[in-house]
Amino acid sequence: MEPIVILGAGLAGLSAAHFLQRPWRLIEKSERVGGLIKTEVIDGCSFDPTGHWLHLRDPEIKELVNTRWLPDQLVTIQRKAAIYSRGVFTRFPYQVNTHGLPAEVVAENLIGYVEAVYGEKGRALREREPRDFAEFILRYMGEGFAKNFMFPYNKKLWTVDPSELSAAWVGRFVPRPTLKEVVDGALGVGSDALGYNASFVYPREGGIESLARAMLAHLKGGELSVNTEPTAIDWKARQVMLSDGRTLGYSELLSTISLPGLVRLVGKGGSGVPDEVLAAAGRLRATTVTYVCVAARGKNPQPWHWIYLPEPEFKTYRIGSPSAVYAPLAPADTSTFYVEYSHHGELSMAQAEAYAVEDLVRSRMVGSADDILFARAREIPHAYVLYDDAYGPAKTEILRFLEHAGIHTAGRYGQWEYSSMEDAILGGRAFARRLNG
Repeated sequence: MEPIVILGAGLAGLSAAHFLQRPWRLIEKSERVGGLIKTEVIDGCSFDPTGHWLHLRDPEIKELVNTRWLPDQLVTIQRKAAIYSRGVFTRFPYQVNTHGLPAEVVAENLIGYVEAVYGEKGRALREREPRDFAEFILRYMGEGFAKNFMFPYNKKLWTVDPSELSAAWVGRFVPRPTLKEVVDGALGVGSDALGYNASFVYPREGGIESLARAMLAHLKGGELSVNTEPTAIDWKARQVMLSDGRTLGYSELLSTISLPGLVRLVGKGGSGVPDEVLAAAGRLRATTVTYVCVAARGKNPQPWHWIYLPEPEFKTYRIGSPSAVYAPLAPADTSTFYVEYSHHGELSMAQAEAYAVEDLVRSRMVGSADDILFARAREIPHAYVLYDDAYGPAKTEILRFLEHAGIHTAGRYGQWEYSSMEDAILGGRAFARRLNG
């Protein structure tokens, strides 16, 4: 029998290989496994591709990570995140921590919340499900929170107005506050433990890439090819053509690469793709994120692990600090940052590096531009999938065809979704279990 071929050795691909009980071939286009779970060291400073903090909910995955993949190698960290707006830092999440903002802003947020959740003004939205993300925000938080944080921040992150996005993705990612939480937060007795990432774990050594390396070290029953990528897929012949000239036959095919990219590969194979599926792939959109790795002299002037910046004077939507989260990620007396920008190709690396320095100083995360040791930009393609009006029908069209073609997908890119590292591991496991029977 032909092996099971897995495209992409990120967490979903590694997880699938781990759980499979049949021979597999894992194909990875870069020089090492991990996908975005990679750690880059620049002048002694370790950077992941923005914040890769691990949240474990599934008992089996938690046990695997703690006892097999990274035994006694994880530290537990309590989140210290903030919002920087109106010239002050307030704790995250914004909607339950408004104490410290100007009084008129706090009042606007509180009144808007009460009107939306209890008042006559919000009745129409309460009587039906939100049609889009903007309505979700207005329904569960009100006009004040929408105006002062949720609308401007999310427009920066997603690059489109919240009214252009569905609310299908919000789930555990956008907490819905209670009246008590909102009032407590306005009085300064609120909690910063709300949300899925209030605490997380991180490897003691090697950055987040140590997880991918550990998963690889425990794999059995297959073969890995790096620096190799698929060039075409013939779904009727059940073959994958590779950049090294080989053609691999497969009994089953799992793709963890981007969904539009997969459709293009199948289109290059001998069996082709229907025009409507190609058109659907063209309607799927995502942002590009450029993140700038920055090091500065001296220890962190602020305690925050990361901050959110809703106001237009800042080009970035979020600044994170690896050295604030976990000191061994930077040399002594050095602070490190990743500064994130979401766009669609219009931002150059040089522009992002210049913006990063300005945004760090203006937000008081760095004392002076003279303290900057280096600023180096990196790019993440299709970082955030846009859940717009085209998303649902287009994805359904593509997945219907792929099911007909006998091609499986998993992972953040393969499923074209907004999800976590653990979700990718779970997706790989689900695929393997279906095939193991």
